[in-house]
Amino acid sequence: MAYHDDLQAALKQALPGMLVFMKDWSVQRRVRWAGPAKRPVGLFLHHTAAAATTSTSASDPGNKKGANNGVINFIQNHYEVPAASFTLDRDGTVYVHAAYPIWHAGLGSFKGKQPWSQWNCPDNMANDWFLGVEIMSKGQKKDFTLAQKKNLVAMLKACASVSPDWQPEWLKNLPRHKDWTTRKIDILYTNDEVKDWIVKYGQ
Repeated sequence: MAYHDDLQAALKQALPGMLVFMKDWSVQRRVRWAGPAKRPVGLFLHHTAAAATTSTSASDPGNKKGANNGVINFIQNHYEVPAASFTLDRDGTVYVHAAYPIWHAGLGSFKGKQPWSQWNCPDNMANDWFLGVEIMSKGQKKDFTLAQKKNLVAMLKACASVSPDWQPEWLKNLPRHKDWTTRKIDILYTNDEVKDWIVKYGQ
């Protein structure tokens, strides 16, 4: 099966009722996956720096489905190639923008940075090695909702399951955008906090 078929099946199993597959999500817009297994080796964590609210309450109107459609549509449509593989909205909905390499990482390097240097990803080539998720957040404080944390872990495990050669690394070494480049601040959470979510919500 093609990578996008495997990915779709895994996501549907992990996130029933919480997925929106955007137009042309399965189209290869740039190149095939690089890296040793010709499948992505991990998931970059980004935040959007825009959201309808910073409240983490599930009852807040800004945390309802559809509250952030403008940002989601920008990520999907503003460029010829989407700006993320996924968007994780504040209600936990996962929008799937692209199954193949897009533009999200930009210039950067993992050289000399543990534990990420073990991937041997060439400088400035993370777009072709890693998926990227934009997590809906104003990015001014640690404001991810419980639904986002839980569904990030579910999405991560689904993505890892279709890159079996690298699955153990997916689940313990998630790179934040700022781990790749010093020009970025996202995400505000520490690597240890993200690892704690994997342990807490990954059962």
